[in-house]
Amino acid sequence: MTQFCPLTVSAPYRADALATFRLLRPRGESVLLESADVKSKAHLRSLMLLSPALRLTCHGQDVTAEALSETGQAALEYLDAALPEFVCATSDQGRTLTFPPAPAGLNEAERLQFPGNLEPLRVLQRALGGADELQPLLLGVFGFDLLDTFEELPTVPPGVNTCPDYRFYLAETALVLDHQLETATLLGLATSGTQSSVGKRLAALSEQLSDSAVTGTTPPSTPNAEIPEHRSFPSTPEFMAQVEELKEHISAGDIYQVVPSRRFSLPCPDALAAYAELKRLNPSPYLFYLDAGDFELFGASPESALKFTAQTRQAELYPIAGTRPRGRDERGQICPERDARQELELRLDHKELSEHLMLLDLARNDLARVAVPGTRQVAELLQVDRYSQVMHLVSRVVAELRPELDALDAYRACMNMGTLSGAPKLEAMHLIRQTEGERRGSYGGAVGYLAGNGDLDTCIVIRSGFVQGGVCTVQAGAGVVRDSDPAAEAAETEAKARAVLLAVAAAQKRERSGPPVAAQVEVGA
Repeated sequence: MTQFCPLTVSAPYRADALATFRLLRPRGESVLLESADVKSKAHLRSLMLLSPALRLTCHGQDVTAEALSETGQAALEYLDAALPEFVCATSDQGRTLTFPPAPAGLNEAERLQFPGNLEPLRVLQRALGGADELQPLLLGVFGFDLLDTFEELPTVPPGVNTCPDYRFYLAETALVLDHQLETATLLGLATSGTQSSVGKRLAALSEQLSDSAVTGTTPPSTPNAEIPEHRSFPSTPEFMAQVEELKEHISAGDIYQVVPSRRFSLPCPDALAAYAELKRLNPSPYLFYLDAGDFELFGASPESALKFTAQTRQAELYPIAGTRPRGRDERGQICPERDARQELELRLDHKELSEHLMLLDLARNDLARVAVPGTRQVAELLQVDRYSQVMHLVSRVVAELRPELDALDAYRACMNMGTLSGAPKLEAMHLIRQTEGERRGSYGGAVGYLAGNGDLDTCIVIRSGFVQGGVCTVQAGAGVVRDSDPAAEAAETEAKARAVLLAVAAAQKRERSGPPVAAQVEVGA
């Protein structure tokens, strides 16, 4: 079987991750993941996929693996040897692997560990046997509809957001910036046949960082204080009618809570520029930009999906439910007094508390499926996190993962996060599909990375833009419970979409280099 060799080169540290990414990335598929402290917004770490070796794309039970380099060709051979019974089609540059669904009659533990479409990720993550902390490094996105490959959901057509069930890249060259230690490390993944060429590329990247003056990113423009003029799908009256209909299901006892969504779209000629604006407008604990070739995805997410630390075996969920706009004065600036009043109203709102505690309990139940008995605990309860446009009620639930399971088992058990689906989760997702009538794609899924030591760190794909064909689609949802006010839920979706819409409009304004023009936001098809 192919033997992989991890390479590591120290490089000059650059504080501006986005400027560094722009300098080093080639034109083509690449990923930037940035993390920051929730309270202080101080940068923690940035991961950059500079050149991928292998592209993995999942559609239903089929996974296509495509080599993008000589190391990627070796990775294909590695998959051939590790998963020969699932390889159903081969070509010079790729493989298609097909995984049958789990048979009926399996218990919960057997279903979790039945080989499925996550196996190629698992096999590659373990390729070095945990000998290296980060490598092999896999970065990408899980779609919301990945759950459809493990559970029976109503069949719906693809929507405007055409993100596959997952798209991940095996990194051949990558850069890690540790903003706390102020260090930069270049990573390379090679084989005996590619070690020399990959090593030379790492040396060239390090020299490029040494020789180039990485200047700061362009100063921020001043976006309009108002959300760009827009139409939505569904319209506000249509969405309010959907909320009323879903409340009838709640009254009938079908579900307790559900998260319907609506989408907005507007022209976006430069997704990376929009990401830069969003990063300034809405600093968040998780920031991401992914250029997947056939689409781009960027966002500033406040909410972790699943985090797993292999060394401690700790799995963590961070449910967010309960939202208020930030308190502002007449000039649109944050007013401490009004902001405190908004927080008090949020903490005392019966509907928001009910919704949050319901989803907190759902997070506890999700982790119970994979946890060592007696290890679940609520580490943080009903805290308030603030962002540029809204504030949220948040909690944190942790548990120790059972020894026979890994990060992908835990993700499979917990997807999709209750804050984007509802409770009971499966029944809520049935109603979401019936109500929305199309696949969600990336919205409500998770973006992040898998590391060679077994770690997984992902965030929920919210406060995000999906860009394809020069059009950005922004999707936002609202938690509906029995006491929900349809008008308030519609307003909540607009508040959640606001930062991304403003960022895209600001990037457009800078691109035009002209006077401020209100962006026309068009309905997605």
